Amino acid sequence: MDQLNKEAIARLVREGRAAKGYTQQELSEITGISLRSVQRIENAEVQPRMFTIKILAEHLGFSWQVAAGETPGEASPVGAEEVVEEEHILNAPAVLEAPPAEPPAPLRTRRRLNKAQKIILTIVSGILIGLLVLAYVAQSARFPETDFELFLLLGGMVVVYGAVVFRIWR
Repeated sequence: MDQLNKEAIARLVREGRAAKGYTQQELSEITGISLRSVQRIENAEVQPRMFTIKILAEHLGFSWQVAAGETPGEASPVGAEEVVEEEHILNAPAVLEAPPAEPPAPLRTRRRLNKAQKIILTIVSGILIGLLVLAYVAQSARFPETDFELFLLLGGMVVVYGAVVFRIWR
């Protein structure tokens, strides 16, 4: 890839990051792009993929169409992910926007389970814990020697199952 294209994208990312006041590490955490990749993009060592350009554009406030060499509304030609026209990037007018009032939320969020999935997990985990306890008891010819040991084992099973159910339903 042409060194000018890499340098133009590197400039957009550096300026966008500086305008938002992010360090490279913070940008990496916010976007989910590795720190090393952010460093290599800013140093114009690599030509980022279209997916990466879109994520950076979204978080840094520049137009990914401009960075990709497209005019807004124009369909990207085949291979546009790898071909970035330098004149669009180098001559791009103020493509940086004002920073948002609050920092963007991280991309990775915990997926919530629906009620049916929670019920299934609750039942399956109970069966699994019960089978593990039975396997433990079956492997020992002399366990439990006393009722106390049996109740202690069952109490431990209830505590573990309770913790699993709590984790599922919280």
